[in-house]
Amino acid sequence: MPQLRGGSFCVSYMNPEQLNDCIDLVGDDQILILDNGAFTAWRQGLTLDAAHWNGFYAWANEAMARCPQAVAVIPDVIEGSEQDNLQMIAQALRDDRLEFPERSMAIWHMNESIDQLERLFRIFNFVGFGSCRQYDIARHSSNSPYSERVQEIWAFMQYWQANHCMLETPWIHMMRGLGVLHKIGFDSADSCNIAINHHRTKSRFNHVRAMADRIAAKVANSDLPPLPLFQQA
Repeated sequence: MPQLRGGSFCVSYMNPEQLNDCIDLVGDDQILILDNGAFTAWRQGLTLDAAHWNGFYAWANEAMARCPQAVAVIPDVIEGSEQDNLQMIAQALRDDRLEFPERSMAIWHMNESIDQLERLFRIFNFVGFGSCRQYDIARHSSNSPYSERVQEIWAFMQYWQANHCMLETPWIHMMRGLGVLHKIGFDSADSCNIAINHHRTKSRFNHVRAMADRIAAKVANSDLPPLPLFQQA
């Protein structure tokens, strides 16, 4: 972990053990994403109740108070409807659950409407894109439904920038998208790649930093502008 000092990080509430380390290591001009753990729970077949969300907000608020680079991901309903997710967002804002709402990130799922995306663009400084069964980032290719949907999204974003020049486009983060960041110009993406696989090269000097640098170089050598890389703790 110390080898990644000065970078950006993503810590899940489901696995918060390295939060203090990430707060210490995050760069002054980088971001620490505080993930709510909804996707992890969904994959494990767990049902999260109000007590879990209350705990998440308390945890996130405390971290954001300590770390000005921290951004909290508002809970979402995996495979829920657009209205389900809009309700979660409304509750977070209406009930003042976040002490730093300007540093909150709403999730837009790629099977939701462009109208929903525009709502989030108007409200939030940070918007995360979440893939889904219909548009699965793990099955991306040049002609996949995922890639076609991304092109539609970029067309909307270009329209937004051209027609709402008085409104700043939010920071766009692709959940689980580090593997395609060199192909698609999101502002940032996260991955647990290094956390899971760094041991494979642990016999090499500075092996964690070297692995992170290889991923960064993949982005830098593409036709896209250099973007921050998030490492999940």
